[in-house]
Amino acid sequence: MEKLKIAITQGNYDAAAQELSGKIIEDPAMLELCTPVVYKAGQEEAALRDLDAGKVDALVLAPTNGSAKCPDNAVEIIVTEKTHIMPVAEEPTAEDVIKLRDILERDFDLRSPRIAIVQETGMQNPDIASQVTEEHGINTYGPYTSEQILAEDTAIHFDGIIVRGKELMQRIVAEVSQEAPVCYFAGREAVVTGIFQPNRTEETEEGVADVSWLTHPFYTAIDVIRNRAFYDEARQDILPKLFRDKRDERKKDETAQANNKTDNTETVS
Repeated sequence: MEKLKIAITQGNYDAAAQELSGKIIEDPAMLELCTPVVYKAGQEEAALRDLDAGKVDALVLAPTNGSAKCPDNAVEIIVTEKTHIMPVAEEPTAEDVIKLRDILERDFDLRSPRIAIVQETGMQNPDIASQVTEEHGINTYGPYTSEQILAEDTAIHFDGIIVRGKELMQRIVAEVSQEAPVCYFAGREAVVTGIFQPNRTEETEEGVADVSWLTHPFYTAIDVIRNRAFYDEARQDILPKLFRDKRDERKKDETAQANNKTDNTETVS
């Protein structure tokens, strides 16, 4: 695979934004993996256009004041070192579980992922987990409350967690993530990641900006691109059937013999 071109947008003109992008450009390890393409503040739309046009392979949204904004027609996934969290506005449905399963399998190379459903209030369909497991074959568990999912590190036993409500999602992320979490905007053909939450003012002053807030979205974008390529390649040029049904072959032979016998029979007048 050729070296990837990954665009990065500077959310602000301030020194912290320039320092973070500068550290990425100067990082030898990062330059081994990709070629960063920096877009200045105010050029986010231009970066998205170039991404959709295929001029860059992925886009990292890097604002310094606030989390990256979810693009249109995208599904927000918060990537932590322990699990993947998908916030939803309404009560989780089977379609949400299927959507998260597909994202985890193709974009994160997680086979048969375990998915938990979390909702603070009672659900209209409390049996959704068992129904999805039985009808769709997806390992689904819950529903859990926030206390249940956070008790005894229960959350880390799941590859994905569907959470109703942004506030509850943020609470769970804060509990399960000790490093810089990443916003991944799934559901698009083009790969877009971003910073999950704002850096505090004292961490964004010139000379002390934490570069991990930016390197993690880069690494996530690179992983997603590679995982997708592997996933899609594995499903191309499917091998022919290794086993043949001898009964079908026997029927074909009998039919051929019968037709041959008919053709060789002379008509007696």
